[in-house]
Amino acid sequence: MNSRFINTMINAFNKAIKYRYALALVVFILGLALNLNGSSIASWNRMGVTELQNGVQSKSRIEGDGSQWLSPFSNTDGVIFGIPRGIRSDEWMVQTSFFISQVNSGNQLVNENYGLSGQNMIVAYHSPVNHISILGKPFNWGSLFLSPSRALSWYWCFKIITLILLSFEFIMILTKGNKVLSFIAAFFITYTPVVQWWFMQHLGDVVWFTLLALVSIYYYFSSEKLIAKISFATLLSSSLIGFVLVIYPAFQVVFAYIILIYFLVKFFTALRKKQLSRNDWIIMFTTLCVTAVILGVSIYQSLDAIIASLETVYPGSRVSTGGGIPLTFLVTIFLNLFLPYKLPTILNQVELASSLNFLPFMLLALPFIIYKKQIKENLFGILLSLYSVFLMLYIFVGVPEWLAKITLFSYVTSGRAWQALAVIAVFISFWFIDFVWKMECKKLFKVLLPISILSFILFAYLISYNQVYKDYISRSYILLSAFLLFLTFLLGILKYKKLFTLSMLILSLLTGFTVNPIVRGTAVVENKKLGIAIKDMVKRNPQSIWLTDNNMLYNYPQMFGAKMINGVRFYPDIEEMKKIDINGKYVTEWNRYAHIKPILVDDKVSMSNSSPDVLDMQVNTATLKELHVNYVISSRDLAIKFGKEFQLLYGPDKDGNRIYQINVEY
Repeated sequence: MNSRFINTMINAFNKAIKYRYALALVVFILGLALNLNGSSIASWNRMGVTELQNGVQSKSRIEGDGSQWLSPFSNTDGVIFGIPRGIRSDEWMVQTSFFISQVNSGNQLVNENYGLSGQNMIVAYHSPVNHISILGKPFNWGSLFLSPSRALSWYWCFKIITLILLSFEFIMILTKGNKVLSFIAAFFITYTPVVQWWFMQHLGDVVWFTLLALVSIYYYFSSEKLIAKISFATLLSSSLIGFVLVIYPAFQVVFAYIILIYFLVKFFTALRKKQLSRNDWIIMFTTLCVTAVILGVSIYQSLDAIIASLETVYPGSRVSTGGGIPLTFLVTIFLNLFLPYKLPTILNQVELASSLNFLPFMLLALPFIIYKKQIKENLFGILLSLYSVFLMLYIFVGVPEWLAKITLFSYVTSGRAWQALAVIAVFISFWFIDFVWKMECKKLFKVLLPISILSFILFAYLISYNQVYKDYISRSYILLSAFLLFLTFLLGILKYKKLFTLSMLILSLLTGFTVNPIVRGTAVVENKKLGIAIKDMVKRNPQSIWLTDNNMLYNYPQMFGAKMINGVRFYPDIEEMKKIDINGKYVTEWNRYAHIKPILVDDKVSMSNSSPDVLDMQVNTATLKELHVNYVISSRDLAIKFGKEFQLLYGPDKDGNRIYQINVEY
């Protein structure tokens, strides 16, 4: 009976692997039909906009309040499972707002709803744009023909499902066909904590495009049929377009080397074996030209925005040489088990996120267990391991400035290199386990096991020596987390494959799957009374100019078509800022990536930065007249404070929000 059950499970597993693309398509269609996404968009409930159209106030669970993770069917925020992550404001407040605004305004290259001059959206977190560059952003294709809610569902479902498939394919390549490890990796890579905490931002995109490029390169050189080669060359072109247009060098540079190294290995191998035909040279040249043309057009049309972004005070064009992170920071990898469930007191979840990986236990042992004759067949895995050593030196020690500049690592901060390494370490971990599974038992017990145990002892010492986590999690919990990871590693190297598989899937579930919520639709913003009122006013007066006062809704009205003076800017609106800062006194304050938060005052205009990415503005009624502002959203009674020229049109609602029309002829 037991044997029959095992055989049944093995057959089911093999069939699932065989028909994985058909299963993925079914799951994608189901996710789209159910209108599912992973956005923390319900966090708008905490920003002073809770009242629904029917007068009911929508509420969302808050991290750390002890609420259940599985939502009742009667909930009003659309969250089915999990907790909306307020710390992911770059996702729900910025990118998702951009996404919805773009779809509602026709996916224009320049969205006129942001500032007087509009904002280029190619540079804005991969926002959907009806432009040739979208060929490199397939997770945005739904925005071309679906409603904002369904388009957002397309984005999340497509990206997660295809990342699972790409992770599977990549580890199949890296392990030369190990289905078990590839199956585990499909979920472990996708739900690597740092990937999920950054999923809708730069790192999630860079990892996705990197895997697509690596898989496309492999299958291009492995295929013999012309149609297959053209198909994989097309996928490679798409991945390179998307990769370049992420426009976040801090991650791009690190992963670009992996793509380049892998291509060179495959290219020169094919060249040495005389496997490149005339068709190959034509296809490669055409791929390069098409990619260059699309990127050239995209960059040329966005050049002003890119230059403006590079010339900002923050983040600007910085020069990094690495270093600055203490070696004891290695201990923070064991915090990943706790980050989804307990708010940290050191940094934040996004900055602390990395991955659970086996690099700490395997790197010391690798030189002692690999023979010279094994290098050729394990070349890419070894190169990845050597690259990880370089990254660690860069992170913990640093490099000379000249080396940083010629390698382009001058664009890579130590913190971003650490998070990129976290993903690369997961790749290496699966390659290493596969290598060990093919290794003879004698060497395993004589060399690998003792060195691995020594590595764990060293980490236990690090945990005891410098408690960077001491105000967050107790030492005993960190030691337990480290021991669980080491135990999983032992199960792997000792070839307890079933227990290893189970342990890895559980770790993936606990550390990554629970990061982002599972959400149904975008009704949590679309059905809000305030949003509906904004939409109606914009419909009646589409050219009106809006401003928010004294609240956190600065990137909210744009979703409903309002043209906002303030909001989130990736680069400054020079025309607008010169009308506010007439004498150019505050150029340093506004020349930055900024969340622009104005407040109306009777006094003169002033600007300050409460944090590097925030522009706090004090503006007066004269400024509003100069900017031709028509509507102001505020939580204050502006008519009492500033006079009858502020006519109340809406509110106060149950959140205290009001909309005023300014009765001044411009």
